[in-house]
Amino acid sequence: MKKKSLLGMGATVSIALIVLLAAGTWAPAEAAEPIKVGAVLSVTGRGGFLGTPQKKAITVMVEDLNKKGGLLGRPLEVLFEDDQSDPTNAAIAATKLIRDKQVCAIIGGSLVVSCMAIMPVCEREETVQVMIAPVTIPVKKWVFSANLTDFRLSQVMLKYTSEILKAKRIALLNSSDTYGKNGAQGVTENAAKYGVSVMTTEQFEPSDTSMIPQLAKVKAAKPDAIILYANSTPAMVIAKNYQQLGMETILVGAAGIATPDFLKSAGKLLEGKPWYLFCPKDIVADELPANDPVRIIYEPLKKAMKDKYGDTEWQAMGRNGYDGLEVVIRGLQAAGTDNRAALRDALEKTKNIQGFVGVYNYSPTDHEGCDGSAFVSVIMKDGKYRLPPNK
Repeated sequence: MKKKSLLGMGATVSIALIVLLAAGTWAPAEAAEPIKVGAVLSVTGRGGFLGTPQKKAITVMVEDLNKKGGLLGRPLEVLFEDDQSDPTNAAIAATKLIRDKQVCAIIGGSLVVSCMAIMPVCEREETVQVMIAPVTIPVKKWVFSANLTDFRLSQVMLKYTSEILKAKRIALLNSSDTYGKNGAQGVTENAAKYGVSVMTTEQFEPSDTSMIPQLAKVKAAKPDAIILYANSTPAMVIAKNYQQLGMETILVGAAGIATPDFLKSAGKLLEGKPWYLFCPKDIVADELPANDPVRIIYEPLKKAMKDKYGDTEWQAMGRNGYDGLEVVIRGLQAAGTDNRAALRDALEKTKNIQGFVGVYNYSPTDHEGCDGSAFVSVIMKDGKYRLPPNK
């Protein structure tokens, strides 16, 4: 039997390679093993208004990245799981993605309760979690935040209330849920730092249909301003009661209020009233300078989501999906690998990540990172959210 020469075998391989190249079927980047990232989002259920646009934003980002050659010479693949707005489902989904799909990181969840359920899973499995709901927690080894926490937002609001609105005596009004309590804690613990005195504190249940008793006490205290920490639904009730009591007191509201539904429900009631609602800049992106860092990332993302999904209106909650994936991408670039431990170590040192809610600068003692620089106050005018004049 004749032995096949190595030269002959090499010639055969070379000919085959030439054929593949000529046919355009050989693409090393596409053939490379993808970098796998998991995303546990509330696409359905009560958090669907969050998870659906978050998924859309992440999807168009991945498509754009892969068109440009991928990441670290490999395609990026994001594997989605819908937790149906249930924290138990979120924990199960995260475990599945980590153990079965071998993802290098988890983005999620959309809801605070889902983030909290995923957290122990990622700590146990030693996998990076990038939370995209505003959760305030002590530093955890594997957990990072890609949002502005309620505690930190309260400081942005206090600074504005004191320095811009010149209000030094405030009343604190907050809902009794985690969102309201975290924000209220931030206000009470940081008020003195900004030269502000809390004259009175009133709390309410998110499901209350009247806040007149609380507002009456606030009115009697005669504060310079009210800081309101609540989501949009109870804020609608407060807006109605505020008008019924003939109040004119300045009100500074937290980010959970400035939604399209609140504008539709309470916008006319509050036209011309001194209500200043804090929200990320993308809500008023068209009023921003062309070189504003948020506008620079807003316009291509909005266009991509419109082109793919036909969204004629900006899907604002997509911002959190963007920030979450951008943090993971920057971490992977810094690490130079999708090794879980290397990604964690690199992310802890990563700085100047521009997101929709601010710039992220992580450190071994700060896994929240966001400076809140992309939050602004808005007023309601002509059926829209607008930047206040001279504020």
